Amino acid sequence: MEEKMKFKIDESLKNKVSLGITVIDFENQSYDKKMWDELLNPIDEKISHEDTLETIRENPTIMNTKKVYKELGKDPARFRPSSDSLWRRVVKGKGLYQINSLVDLNNYLSLVYKLPFGSYDLDKVAGDIVLTLGKPGETYNGIGKKTINLENMLLLKDEDGPFGGPTSDSTRAMIGDNTRSAVIVAYIFGVDRLDTEKIQSSISMYAKKYLKDITIKEQQIIQ
Repeated sequence: MEEKMKFKIDESLKNKVSLGITVIDFENQSYDKKMWDELLNPIDEKISHEDTLETIRENPTIMNTKKVYKELGKDPARFRPSSDSLWRRVVKGKGLYQINSLVDLNNYLSLVYKLPFGSYDLDKVAGDIVLTLGKPGETYNGIGKKTINLENMLLLKDEDGPFGGPTSDSTRAMIGDNTRSAVIVAYIFGVDRLDTEKIQSSISMYAKKYLKDITIKEQQIIQ
């Protein structure tokens, strides 16, 4: 019998952040026209017409996220939460990246809930996963970026080291067109348990509607 992967949060981060975990098997696609027509293009248009940088700065969820970054010793103006960076990109009229079905859905969820979302290929992860803080000298190659200084940064680590987090993910566990087993991680700041459960239900609903041949193997909230 296959041993179940465990997810946990380091004790030092308790009451600062929680995780919404959704483990899936599915068939990824390079592009899903229905998803773009029904979800991504409409939210891109809405945000680019209605929101401003001031809207982002004053958003309570973004403010809660940045507050935790500051408390942990990472400047959120230099190392922005991915939700902040993505929202700013759309507000500036730069549009959304088109990557693949799971990553595109990930970005949609981030824009809806104003929270960082990450998806990771479980075939590229080894052992249990813990959310912890980066140590001095730790680095990794970010997706589309150079080496990132991970000191005091919120990170997911497995037995081989850090591979992702709410700021910028590494290339090691990135989702590709051939990914078949993945975990969707919602990094949740300043959201109560009831609303977190609603977010998890929404992730399940969107995944079942837009991801091909999907099986949701597990959902849990880690606090």
